[in-house]
Amino acid sequence: MNVLSVGEVSYDITVPVEAFPTQNSRVLLKEKLEYSGGPACNVAYLLNKWKCETYFSGVIGFDDYGTAIRKDLENNRIHVNYLETNYEKKTTMSLILIDKSNTLRTELVITPEVHHLKKYDYNETYDVIYSDGFEYSASLAVFDRNQNAITLLGASLDKGSDEKEILGIAKHVKYITFSLEFAEKITKMQADFNNPQTLLNIYRDLKNKYPNPNIIVTLKNMGAMYQLNNEIKVMPTISVTEVDRTGAGDIFDGALCYALGKHYDLEKAIRIANIAAGLSTAKYGVKDAMPSLTEVISYYEQRFGPLEVENNNVNVASSNQPESTPSNNQQPPTPPVNSSVN
Repeated sequence: MNVLSVGEVSYDITVPVEAFPTQNSRVLLKEKLEYSGGPACNVAYLLNKWKCETYFSGVIGFDDYGTAIRKDLENNRIHVNYLETNYEKKTTMSLILIDKSNTLRTELVITPEVHHLKKYDYNETYDVIYSDGFEYSASLAVFDRNQNAITLLGASLDKGSDEKEILGIAKHVKYITFSLEFAEKITKMQADFNNPQTLLNIYRDLKNKYPNPNIIVTLKNMGAMYQLNNEIKVMPTISVTEVDRTGAGDIFDGALCYALGKHYDLEKAIRIANIAAGLSTAKYGVKDAMPSLTEVISYYEQRFGPLEVENNNVNVASSNQPESTPSNNQQPPTPPVNSSVN
């Protein structure tokens, strides 16, 4: 399976601390995790780890961080044909502090300049294309050249992404994953998990704005909201001892890309993504926390039965069309939201 991930890349340093530092203090650290990051880059890493032929397209700066990112991608055998070096910018860098006492994180993002891809002459044919919304022109160009591909947008305001460009890309994809924060912002509604109607209202408003794509809203440790057979449902997340949610949304998107590319039906695909994201939160960092495909499949089959593709000739489904219904032993637990769409 050929996949392309298009978007922002950064150099990330994750530092777990016993408690969040106070002002005018000095903290001695015993560990740190350094890795190439950014939503699209994280998606590429997961897909590559899961044995896909993976291409990454984005911009690095002319500095040590940019050099490290390029070497990291190359060492992991991710194709860098469309990785550009901008000699006038510095690479985006993030410092992520994880408070061990409560698992909350604080992210400091240094984005000196915002530069976008200048070339998007994509020559390969892709089965799946992921965009994090950062590269508007490049995303539309590759979508146009691969109209039969499964296209997915990860819609969240992360680092340098522009809201208008994300929403512009949303009109051209077959699947969208909205982070809850971004969904709340564009619908101007507030989610209240004690009042499921608020979640229904957010989802319905998103569907009114974007009627054609399949829409999934990620709800952090509450799972994922989606529409199936004209019902809005929530699939709960898996139960793990969570220590760090950094990159969990990216891992969800990457696993969803994989499952859709392998033609699992929508509900199975979301469950696979839920498991992958959930397992990742039990470890610090992003790359080191990415579960293997074997781990995810094993977790799935132990709890929900054999993981089989019901139709190898499945085409990308519109959210307005019925999806395959899993067998009884694969039904999700009773969700907090389950409503017919009027």
